[in-house]
Amino acid sequence: MKTAMLTWGWMVVIAFALAIVGAVYIRLRWRRSPQAYRAMMGLAACYFLAGALAGVWAFHLAVPRPVEVASAGPTAPISPVDPGGASSPASAAYLPNHYTGTVVSITDGDTIDVALAPKGFVQAIRLYGIDAPEHDQAFGTQSTEQLAKLLSRKTVTLGCENDRSYGRLICKVLLPGGEDVDLDQLKTGMAWDYRQYQDEQTPTDRAAYSTAECTAMKAKIGLWSQPNPVQPQDFRHGTHSPLLLDPNGCRRSSEPTSGPVRGNVRSHIFEWPGCPYYSAISPDNRVPFPSPQAAEATGYRPAKNCP
Repeated sequence: MKTAMLTWGWMVVIAFALAIVGAVYIRLRWRRSPQAYRAMMGLAACYFLAGALAGVWAFHLAVPRPVEVASAGPTAPISPVDPGGASSPASAAYLPNHYTGTVVSITDGDTIDVALAPKGFVQAIRLYGIDAPEHDQAFGTQSTEQLAKLLSRKTVTLGCENDRSYGRLICKVLLPGGEDVDLDQLKTGMAWDYRQYQDEQTPTDRAAYSTAECTAMKAKIGLWSQPNPVQPQDFRHGTHSPLLLDPNGCRRSSEPTSGPVRGNVRSHIFEWPGCPYYSAISPDNRVPFPSPQAAEATGYRPAKNCP
């Protein structure tokens, strides 16, 4: 904010200087035509006022304001905590940014707003590693209510990725005792394990999240009580993907293990039938591969927006 105020001050000085130079120029250019001089000065004043109002809005009104909340604790960096409670040094590579704050609202089963300490600025947080049912989807309301029971007005610690999702930080959300709220949503059957992003998780989280989903699925609790649950990504994209199970009866990623796939030479991402952009890849950019393994061997990675 200090930088913004300095910038605003310099803008005012520059604006005044330009106004004076413009006034002198107009006075000299139209000194023999008082009416034209007054008209030009009036127009310049209008433009100056409009610019001043736009500047006030940009540097003061458009800047997010802090929400008054109680301090959520120390601001020193925190380490993500494994589901088992033990600190994992490997977590730092996956979740390098650490914050504390107070949960001020629940958007849905995997999105919250947190007032970050110490200033109280509100930031939207997308829970890492899970995908909850949408509002208009079966169990969307129940998932939101379950997350509200866990987090409303609670102090939390956040381990966040560098990437963002539509402006939201992607974070593991921990309660003061180290309880992993993302994992809790899976245990209660209120979210899916987001398999498309497993490569961004620690091995510990990957195993814990997969196990929690499988346990809930076998117990038929939460969204798994439905005979044919629909993945949130399928619901969002209007696609359909089968529920693929491994030999233990647990869900596995819908990424194909065999069969031809289509790569994009510009992005080095490959897609398979059923992906939203499988048919949208330009013929000039298409690279056919006989299998996912062949695509990965040449440096391509699977698409993350597929069901």
